[in-house]
Amino acid sequence: MQLKEIDAYARLPLPVVGAEGNELVLRDGRRVLDLYGGHCVNTLGAGDPGLGRVINEQWKRLSFATNLLDHEARGCFMAAFERNLPPEADGWSVFVSNSGAEANENALKFALAFTRRRKVVFFKGAFHGRTAAAAAVSDTKLAAFPSTPFDVVKLPWNDVEMASKAIDTSVGAVILEPYQSLAGVTEPSAEFLATLRRLCDRTGAVLIFDEVQTGSGRLGTPWASQHFGVVPDAFTTAKGAAGGLPIGITVVRTKMASAVPGKLFGSTFGGGPLVLAAAAHVAHRVGEPGFLDNVKATSAALRKAALQNSGSGGPIASIRGAGLLLGLVVKPELKASAVRDALLEQNVLVGTSDDPQVLRLSPALTLTPADATRLATALDALAVKA
Repeated sequence: MQLKEIDAYARLPLPVVGAEGNELVLRDGRRVLDLYGGHCVNTLGAGDPGLGRVINEQWKRLSFATNLLDHEARGCFMAAFERNLPPEADGWSVFVSNSGAEANENALKFALAFTRRRKVVFFKGAFHGRTAAAAAVSDTKLAAFPSTPFDVVKLPWNDVEMASKAIDTSVGAVILEPYQSLAGVTEPSAEFLATLRRLCDRTGAVLIFDEVQTGSGRLGTPWASQHFGVVPDAFTTAKGAAGGLPIGITVVRTKMASAVPGKLFGSTFGGGPLVLAAAAHVAHRVGEPGFLDNVKATSAALRKAALQNSGSGGPIASIRGAGLLLGLVVKPELKASAVRDALLEQNVLVGTSDDPQVLRLSPALTLTPADATRLATALDALAVKA
């Protein structure tokens, strides 16, 4: 008998044997500039010495403890994480789990318990995870489950009129990604976000931002609420929040959280000392002077590199997104997958999306403007066929 893996991933022919900083090291010794960053996970790059030291020290001190016990790593995480939070008069409350899907499940659980309603609004193009509740509010090609655990309403993205009609007092939660990454880094209008905030205030629905990808400094601000100027009632994050270790974080307004029984939530591994030590280190780094300035400067350099030859044979037509979550829209006669493959031949790794015309960049936040020159050089060398 031979064990086989379920055929879930279309893996790239890339024989990776290691990684250093913002480069992947291949078996033949080649180095590939990693502009995908493990899908928003490698916040501090590969092998970050500070993060490695923190993990090693915590492992030797206390690698794991049941959540029935308190420990120093939890307090350090709470202090570091709080410094980057958006202002909130009554403060924020947090619950730690293991993944973005879990974080979103907990946010939805909180919202429906708080409002005592059973309807959730989500949007075309959304992706919130593969577990039951998260999948119920994801716009995927294949249905993950035969039925949803609550009533759902899918609305068009950026459609203020439809949102105004659908979000009423029967709705318990409105959930959205501030930028819809998988859909092709689709952008919200300022009017759309402001309208959702106003509608939730009027109807009592809970506004949830899924910041699994946009959080932890990726947009050039700690959180999307600081980027857009719209603060939700709850938000979630995961991916790069612990620099490569599995984590999910659900954050809710304390005034609202106090009205929901805490025993609705629980996790065996969530909030363990090793992961929280890593997450505290990431939060510290994101809050350091100059860290987010580098994210903004590198974002500007990548934009310039991608568009420098757009009018004379370059493959990129336009750019979406912010910070280091960027969607590169290829010209109509091209396919994003073909451009990705051609870039890989030039030793640059980028991602694709559900939009066949959009590439995604989500590198480590430690990428520098100088690294962007490698993208410019690679794009110059392309000879892509549609």
